Amino acid sequence: MKSILKILSLLALLPFSAIFAQDEQISERHNVKIAFEFGMNILSCELAKPEQIRENHYSHYYYRDEYYYDYGLWRDNSNLWTSYFGVKPEFFVFKNRIGIASGLRFTFTRSELVSDRNDFLWKLREEGLNTYYVQMKDIRQDNYLLTIPLEVRYFTYRRELPVQHYVKLGASFNYRIKADTKVNFANQNLNKYNDVVKNQLPDINNVFSSVIFVATGLKIGRYKEGKKIPWGNLEVQIPVILTNNSFAFVGEYGFGGGFQLSFQVPIGNNVPIGSK
Repeated sequence: MKSILKILSLLALLPFSAIFAQDEQISERHNVKIAFEFGMNILSCELAKPEQIRENHYSHYYYRDEYYYDYGLWRDNSNLWTSYFGVKPEFFVFKNRIGIASGLRFTFTRSELVSDRNDFLWKLREEGLNTYYVQMKDIRQDNYLLTIPLEVRYFTYRRELPVQHYVKLGASFNYRIKADTKVNFANQNLNKYNDVVKNQLPDINNVFSSVIFVATGLKIGRYKEGKKIPWGNLEVQIPVILTNNSFAFVGEYGFGGGFQLSFQVPIGNNVPIGSK
């Protein structure tokens, strides 16, 4: 694990080394800014349902057996909640209208198994003709990730403006450093089965995950000669998850929406958009 963390750190530092390797003549023609960012996303994914769940098999019929109905209806989707913060430098080319950014993020994700009822039944074991269940409120998995983002954005107007529109294409490459699973029973007296339920959950073997997204946003702040004016950025994102078996209860693919806020500070000279 230590070797993987070292590789991720070195990859994240590559943009910094590229920036400081630029000669003075290049820095006079190009914007270089370092961003401090925060973002949130919600992705709707296919639900990966454990076989221990007792389902209502009559949910698609007008007649419903009330005995089954009381134990929950299950949809085919699950939500993956994501939030992150990080630091990334951005280097501008093509008359400072295209920005290329990468860096390092800390990302938190949560996936959960929740019925549309107050609780649901989970099969513990079978003994002969008898089957034993426990009542569950929900099961949640929290993941803590190290992330390398890669983003390219394009300013749609060719000259510097106080508020400027841009479009963006990006990806994030994630490595899970920790996962924490919490089982919530309907009755506290059932907590003694906590380890039994956790051991029945499917293994999440893939510690790597990746997401791509498209975004549109606004850059706020403009060039002033002789001053290093910071920028603010606000954007709306549409992310798509590409990897399977990276998060509990999340099946194949998924997409959603979210936002990113960032505050950018100039490094070196501050050059206006549209300058050669």
